[in-house]
Amino acid sequence: MPDLFFADLVRESSTGIGTGALPLDGATPGHRRFADCVPPGSRFHYAIAGVTHEQQREVGEGELTDGALARIETLASSAGNDPVDFLQGLKIVTLTVASAWFAARDDRSGHNHDAISFADGSAAAPAIGFAGDSDTGMFHPAANSLGFAIGGAEAARFAASGGLGIGTQTPVGALHIRWNGYDPFGNATSAMTLDGAYGGGLIFKDGAGYVGLWATEGGSAFNVSLGGVGHMHALQITPSFVRPAFDTALALGQAEHRFSQLYAMTGTINTSDAADKLWQGAPDAQEIAAGRALMAELGFFQWLDAVEAKGPQNARRHFGLRAQNAFAILAEHGLDWRRYGWCCHDRWSDDDGEHERFGIRSDQLALFLMAVLAHETGLTAPSETPDAAG
Repeated sequence: MPDLFFADLVRESSTGIGTGALPLDGATPGHRRFADCVPPGSRFHYAIAGVTHEQQREVGEGELTDGALARIETLASSAGNDPVDFLQGLKIVTLTVASAWFAARDDRSGHNHDAISFADGSAAAPAIGFAGDSDTGMFHPAANSLGFAIGGAEAARFAASGGLGIGTQTPVGALHIRWNGYDPFGNATSAMTLDGAYGGGLIFKDGAGYVGLWATEGGSAFNVSLGGVGHMHALQITPSFVRPAFDTALALGQAEHRFSQLYAMTGTINTSDAADKLWQGAPDAQEIAAGRALMAELGFFQWLDAVEAKGPQNARRHFGLRAQNAFAILAEHGLDWRRYGWCCHDRWSDDDGEHERFGIRSDQLALFLMAVLAHETGLTAPSETPDAAG
C-alpha cells in the first residue's frame, strides 16, 4: 500500500454519475475542498455516501484529476465491492482513512522486532544526542552503566551498582553528589540546593517515623523536627543561639549518654524566679545535723577511667562527695534523699542489662552546706516549722 495523504475536515458534494471520475461541486459547510488540501499527485482514501440514493455507498483509494475524484481502487462498496454505478442525485465525498489502512498497519509480519541498539558513544560524542547540540546526550561508558553528557563532559552516571553519581563516576550509595564549587561564605552555590516554602525541607524516613530539617520562612532559623506525619520541631538553630523549639521541652544529654565536657565563657543561668517557687525557709535541725556529717564526707577523688587511662600519678584529683554515701547520711538522719533536688538517681536498660547511676547537683549542695555553716557560726537559726513539701 503506497503512502496515502490524509487531512481533517475535507468534504465536498457531488452530483456525478457512473463508475468513473466524479466531479466535486464544493465544500460542505464547516469543511474544506479537496483541491485546497490534497497535494498534486497524492493518493488518499475516500468515502462516497449517497444522499438522494442512500443505498449507494463506496470506500476506495483515489486521487484528484482536473478537480474530479478519480476512483483508482474500490475497497468496499454497496455493489459487492465493485465500483458503484452512481445514479443522478446528490452524494457526499469525504477524505477518510479506510479500515484497510489500519489492517495493513496492524500486520507486522516480516517486520524487524529486535531491540533498538546504539553505539556506545562517549561524553564528547554521545550515542543519543540532539541535532543542534551534538555533545549533549546519553552514552554507554561501561558495562551496566549509563552516562549523561553536557557540553562534551560527563555530568552524571548510573553505575552498575544502581547508584546515581552527579559529578562523580563512582557513586557511593543510591545518590552521590560531588561539587567543588561550594563557597560557604558566598551563600549562592552548593552541591544541592533545596528551594521553596520552608526552605524546601528535607525528610529522613524509616519504618517508624521521620526526622525533618527545614528553615523558618525568611531564613531566620534552621529547625530539626521529629515524629510521624505532622511532626513537631524539637530544635532551632539561629545566628544568635541554639535552643529547644519549646520551653523546657528538651534535655541536653541523658544519664547513659553524657557529654564529656562543657566549655563556656560564663556559667549556667538557672531559673530562680520567686513567682515560680513555694518557699519553705531555712534548713531544720535534722537537715543541719545531716549537713555537718556531709561536710565531714567531703574529700578528694580520682575518676576510675582517668586512672586507667593515665595512671594514678597522672590522673587529676577532683573534690566532692560520693553520692551513695551522701544519700546514706541523709537516711541516717531520718531524711528521704529522694525529696532533695541535689540528689539524683537514674536507671536505664540496654543490650547489656539494667544500669543505674547516682549524681549530685553541686550548686544546690554547696548552697545547702553554706546554710549549715552559717548556722554553725551563729548567723542563722534552723527553721522550726517548715512548710510541707510538694
